[in-house]
Amino acid sequence: MIRKPTVRRLAAAVMVISLTGALPVLFARPALAASLCVGSKPGCFAALQAAVNAARNGDRITIAPGRYAGGVTIDVSVTLAGAGAGSTVIRGGGPVLTIGAYGASAEPTVSISGVTITGGVARSSPESVPFVGQDGVIARGGGVEIPPNAGFTGGATVTISNSVITGNLADPTHALPLGPPCPGGVSCPFAQAAGGGVDNWGTLTLVNTTVSNNRIGSATGLAAVVSDADGGAIANELGALAVTNSTISGNQASATAPNGRFADSGGMFLDGGSLTMSNSAVTGNRASLTASLPDSVQVNAVAGGVHVTSGVTTATISNTTVTGNSVSMTNAIGDATAFSGGLHTDGTFTLTNDVIANNSVYSATLPGSSGNAEGDSGAGEMAGTISSTRFTGNSVAVKSASGTASAAAGAAIFTGTLTSSAVSDNAVSASSPHGTVVLVGGGLQSGGPLTLRNTIVSRNRGDANGLTGTAQGGGIFAVDESANGGPPGGPLILINSTITGNALNGSSGTTLQGGGIFATNPVTLTNTTITNNSPGQCDGC
Repeated sequence: MIRKPTVRRLAAAVMVISLTGALPVLFARPALAASLCVGSKPGCFAALQAAVNAARNGDRITIAPGRYAGGVTIDVSVTLAGAGAGSTVIRGGGPVLTIGAYGASAEPTVSISGVTITGGVARSSPESVPFVGQDGVIARGGGVEIPPNAGFTGGATVTISNSVITGNLADPTHALPLGPPCPGGVSCPFAQAAGGGVDNWGTLTLVNTTVSNNRIGSATGLAAVVSDADGGAIANELGALAVTNSTISGNQASATAPNGRFADSGGMFLDGGSLTMSNSAVTGNRASLTASLPDSVQVNAVAGGVHVTSGVTTATISNTTVTGNSVSMTNAIGDATAFSGGLHTDGTFTLTNDVIANNSVYSATLPGSSGNAEGDSGAGEMAGTISSTRFTGNSVAVKSASGTASAAAGAAIFTGTLTSSAVSDNAVSASSPHGTVVLVGGGLQSGGPLTLRNTIVSRNRGDANGLTGTAQGGGIFAVDESANGGPPGGPLILINSTITGNALNGSSGTTLQGGGIFATNPVTLTNTTITNNSPGQCDGC
């Protein structure tokens, strides 16, 4: 945007000339930053947008206590300082704040503090027309939208501190036939909702901030057209996301029949960039899919808390709790698949001194469905390096009305090294009253080479109930299942570790093997105790 100098700034420039007598010094110095205000005091702007329109790069805008209209676009590098999240409320719009502009050659740097951002309803986004040719098919960023720049290399640089982003919605109004083949020989409808609280294509830092109770897709109670719901709280596409001393809680991502195919990340969905998270909490978020589609159409629900895709360069989570998140899927016609109640990574995590507890996975094919149900990873599916972390109280429950029920990893499917940690009191269950059950890994399932150092795997359990079936590895399951489309398991290396008190139970038609460990790949034991497991200690050691 081209701006003319204001009288105030022009007067300041003249004063510099008269005082210094050196014109070159004037052009070497940036214009002085101004302080503007929003509120009822004399000289203040009544509306936030008016203050932003008057601001120049580097200015500070102070927002007094009160309620202010959202729908504000910030295209200049400024600092917004509210009177506190409990006092200064920016409400409404779709989204409440847009920071930067879609396709701009340069994007601003913006700092926001001491505000509540709420009541935004995004029914379409700047990406919708460029991506799919129609408005209202992609809806992102109910609270804050940070759109991509011209080169799709990033967007605005934004810091939000001491603030609350809550009660915002994102849900499209239309669907287009852009998906895979659906029944009847037509393409499945596509419509996306993402980033109920924040949709970020730039660089985003959250400090002492709560992102809560934002909803996307059918969870909004608006149109039931969404096929893909990604990131109830935050969707991160290109740049770095840093979260410090913050809380991501009570957010929801959901999709329902007839269009619903994917529900991904009740909390945070990262499709690119990087993640650094510390001293924070991801709690009570939910991803849910209620589908009515045949086996020929891919459908699934993933990540109640956080999903880090293969497009993310690095992901580090430390001193953080991931608790009470859930992911669920039901299908009235075909297969149901749900996984990773807490965290899911398609690449690698580094986890240090974290607690991942009481997250859950539920997958079910309903009466009338001939499909199979699959579910795994109550805490999550992950790879990388984990130290000083507790996985406890996580669960997986899978039910099939007439097909096969396959359940795995009450805690996690994990590849890498787990050090000085505990995997305890996790549970996995599979039920198919008229079919087959396959249950593996009451605690852990290896997704590749797995090493445990100074780690306890205890009191995990598996319950299998079906006409026929198997249950294997009450504590750890380490088998190469790649030939059957599963993860490659092993070798399994246990050093200074304890496997104790794990158990498998099942109906009369199920075979139980390896209450402590079930393995077919090599198992190496060094100063490790395997005891008090049922039935048996280690099948394959």
